Amino acid sequence: MAAAFESERARLSADTPEEIDPALVVVFDLAGSVKDFRNAINRIDGLEFLSELLGDQSDPDDDFHMREREAGRTDKRVTHSLYLVMSNTKAIDELLRLFAQWQADPSASFEHGLGKFKTAFQQLTAIRRWGAEDRIRETGLRERWEETLSMVGQSVSTVLVEVELWHRRDAAQRAAAEAHVEEVITSSAGRVLDRSQIGEIEYHALLAELPIQQVQSVLTNGASAIRLLTTDDVMFVSPFTPMSVAPGTLEPVAQTQLARSDRIEGKPRIALLDGLPFTNHDALQGRLSIDDPDEIGENYPVAARHHGTAMASLIIHGDLTDGGPPLDRPLYVRPILQPHEFMPGHEQVVPNRLLTDVLHRAIRRIVKGEGNQPAAAPSVRVVNLSIGAQTRALTRRMSPVGRLLDWLAHSYNLLFVVSAGNHTDEFTIPADAAHDIEAARLAAMRDGFETALLRGSFRLATP
Repeated sequence: MAAAFESERARLSADTPEEIDPALVVVFDLAGSVKDFRNAINRIDGLEFLSELLGDQSDPDDDFHMREREAGRTDKRVTHSLYLVMSNTKAIDELLRLFAQWQADPSASFEHGLGKFKTAFQQLTAIRRWGAEDRIRETGLRERWEETLSMVGQSVSTVLVEVELWHRRDAAQRAAAEAHVEEVITSSAGRVLDRSQIGEIEYHALLAELPIQQVQSVLTNGASAIRLLTTDDVMFVSPFTPMSVAPGTLEPVAQTQLARSDRIEGKPRIALLDGLPFTNHDALQGRLSIDDPDEIGENYPVAARHHGTAMASLIIHGDLTDGGPPLDRPLYVRPILQPHEFMPGHEQVVPNRLLTDVLHRAIRRIVKGEGNQPAAAPSVRVVNLSIGAQTRALTRRMSPVGRLLDWLAHSYNLLFVVSAGNHTDEFTIPADAAHDIEAARLAAMRDGFETALLRGSFRLATP
């Protein structure tokens, strides 16, 4: 075990490891904070390497917590865990053996040279392999399934989940892992609806439909109750709920009249990935370049085209009351929303498709082309994305869509304009905090809005 550390074949991090064999991941559940753990191991002669492996890792914001929404239950802090990745399986086995021995009898003597680990163990509640709870801890799956179970009376018989696999560089290993996970899903009367592999962002995922009985088993007996959550090839399982948007509620600006324009010529600089606009609208006619390879528009009534129409108008004209000049180039539009099947007037992200894959394919079509088709709009440099995932909370790890946008922005010299706060719950800001951004943020968190500023928001790492 000492040799594994000394040869730098190990790393310790507060971030979830990406591409790695799950058998090489060990989870340290901390009794206190990362700072407490670091202070403890820094005082132990011979364990300084653990502190060095941590680098500049620190605790989450003190104000960040997951809120228990049921009446009468108290808030709980985010569990602090560190992830140790070792390339030596025997060293992992030895570490787990030592911790189990210490738990059984903290006063027992360790072999010569290993006693120093006792003090470090006192800062931990567990040392364990990656398990079922880790696969759902930060995905919101349990909370979403609790909501789903309350809807059983409305004939809910299945649920959709996004299953992220550990990404492996070897294609044969990826194929074997995917086949195994698909077998696990189908053996439980589920089915795979979509799949995607994007090696540049280490993304490998399946979109699966599971029977409602799987939900009941997890909520009754815990995460390890279903085989999918105990499968080694699975890294995360997240609820899959395509974002939906309601029709606009604001009254139109009656005093603004926009004259119909001739067709605008030129190469588009801006792309809109959204709903399908009403192309013959006075504000839009002749100004749009519609690209609809999935033929979404064939079943997209004009009465349902709210969001795309509004966003196209906003990009082309800005604030209608300002009276400024419109864009002098056409706007490239790729519809990725469609009318909601069960909510008239609403629109939603294309269901039964992984959003990360939908966006990847759309951008690739714009800048590189698709199949034998040339690039649809290689002149585009700005992409507007006013959609996201309400259920995807950003805690310590960027979402696949966040990683995708970073990579696409860097690779193709694109600027993504992404809306933030796809959260519909109301929250209260005290009057004395109305003009203080930081006070408003803390008030929102205390009111159960803890991820509202993060859900559907994606960090960009490009200059």
